[in-house]
Amino acid sequence: MFKLVHSFSYGLTILCLCLFLISGCKKTESVPDPDLAKSVSGTYTFTTISLASNNQSTTVASGNAAIVRNGTALDKVDLTLSYTTASSSGSSTFSESKTISLQRSDNTIDLYNGSTKVGSWVLGTLNLANYPFSTTSVTLTATK
Repeated sequence: MFKLVHSFSYGLTILCLCLFLISGCKKTESVPDPDLAKSVSGTYTFTTISLASNNQSTTVASGNAAIVRNGTALDKVDLTLSYTTASSSGSSTFSESKTISLQRSDNTIDLYNGSTKVGSWVLGTLNLANYPFSTTSVTLTATK
C-alpha cells in the first residue's frame, strides 16, 4: 500500500512539474523596430518615374533618391531626389532635398511631407506619388 501511494505521489509530482514548466513559458511578441529612419535610409535607383508638369515630352535619363537620417530622429529623414532629363530642348539636372516624416503602418512605412502623405516604403522599395518637386510633381518607384 505504501508503495502504491509513493508511486502515485511521484507521478503526481512529475505531472505538476510538467504543467508548471508548460504554463511558465509565454509567447514573446515581436515588437517592430522603432528606428524607422534606419530601415528606409539608403540610395535608391529608379525603376519607374513620371513627371507631371509641362506639356512637352520629357524623358528621365538618369536619377536616384538618397535617404539619410535627419539628425538623431527615429522617424524623420532627409530625402534628396536627383535626376537628369533629356528633351528636344536639351538636358537638365534637378536636385532637391526635403525633410520627410515616417509613420509605421503594418509592414509599410508611410512618408509624409508635413501632413500630406507623399509615399510609402515596403521591403526596400520606395514609392512616391505626386511628390512635390521643384516645379513639377513626381511619381516614382525605386529600389535599394
